[in-house]
Amino acid sequence: MLPLENIRVLSFGTGGVGPDSCKILGELGADVIKIESKDNLDFMRTIGPDINNIAGFNEANRSKRSFSVSLKTEKGRELVGKLIKIADILVENFRGGVMKSLGFDYENARKLNPEIIYVSSQGFGGGGPFSDFQAYGPMLSSASGMLSIWAQPDDPYPVGSNSPLPDHMASKHVVIAALAALDYRHRTGKGQFIDMAQTEVAASLIGEHHLDYTINKRVAKPMGNRSPYAAPHGCYACKGADEWCAIAVFTDEEWRSFCDAVGNPAWTKDPKFADLLGRLQNVDELDRMIGEWTATLEAREVMEVLQAAGVAAGVVQRATDTLADPQLEWLGAIVELDHPVAGKRLYPGVPFRLSGCPPLQSTPAPLLGQHTEEICRDLLGMSEDEIKRLIDEDVLHNPESAKGAGGSMFG
Repeated sequence: MLPLENIRVLSFGTGGVGPDSCKILGELGADVIKIESKDNLDFMRTIGPDINNIAGFNEANRSKRSFSVSLKTEKGRELVGKLIKIADILVENFRGGVMKSLGFDYENARKLNPEIIYVSSQGFGGGGPFSDFQAYGPMLSSASGMLSIWAQPDDPYPVGSNSPLPDHMASKHVVIAALAALDYRHRTGKGQFIDMAQTEVAASLIGEHHLDYTINKRVAKPMGNRSPYAAPHGCYACKGADEWCAIAVFTDEEWRSFCDAVGNPAWTKDPKFADLLGRLQNVDELDRMIGEWTATLEAREVMEVLQAAGVAAGVVQRATDTLADPQLEWLGAIVELDHPVAGKRLYPGVPFRLSGCPPLQSTPAPLLGQHTEEICRDLLGMSEDEIKRLIDEDVLHNPESAKGAGGSMFG
């Protein structure tokens, strides 16, 4: 039996946080129903020419069923209300006020289902001066303070990353909160309202810098790959074009192991490198000397030599390298799923195993409205005639009736 078997989740999510969190709940065995509409698509369905063949959407929306319904209609809202009555968890991350305008805010949802666990996650949280502001991952990095230190010291502006780290971290916090609320309900019989500001999650990722300012009045500045607690600590160019290896040495014992691994050349015996404080004070020279050594070796050789000596080191891999990584291959970390439109594609697998239950697996992301009819039959007890009539009236959508919906955000 899977951990969340017999738990039903309604996902009103869009973009990253809501969909990714519900994907994880689905991988844990929950029946996750994505509530969507051809009239107002999850924006991740719009970043390409085919709403059913978008890489980002198909990654974040695995392990779900799609129920496509027009929430502009009274009948459509009535059907969603019936699903709320039989749900355990509802997750939404629309802009503030959207769920209330639909009549599905927490106050209304708990009238339908007093035991519902309702997770609301906006960029800036519920309430407060910014609660209705639009937000995406880059905004969260900026507002949290993360972006101000995410660069090399000589970069002319905050560089950041095209990976929306706050989105991915916030989705995991949603899962933690939902599981805690499930345990609370199991013990008390009471539901929960969970309000999670994504920017607050992002701010927690740089907590040490908040403490440094509070205690020492220091404002954090970009350090690139360097660390105030370790030296050497960075990415070092290796033999070949754009090949790098990351190296991190925190203790003096690790430093001595590093020196042995590189053959104890004369510069490693210099007293100014003997302890961490000295290495930090002379880090420019230290990095230069290490770079001269790494430049003579391939990145994988640097990693293997240092790892054999107990020094943390790792090749800086590209996506193609990661797919061929022997450790990830042994773990089964990359899985192939056959999507009805996208075809066979590689995806990250579930990154943990649980003893005593079947292996956790993903199913391909749904087509828009792919499961509308079966949900109507199996969960709502509707007849085939009623389902057909509501599809004809454009209240419900299946993949056929949803053809041509939305379109690319690029025109």
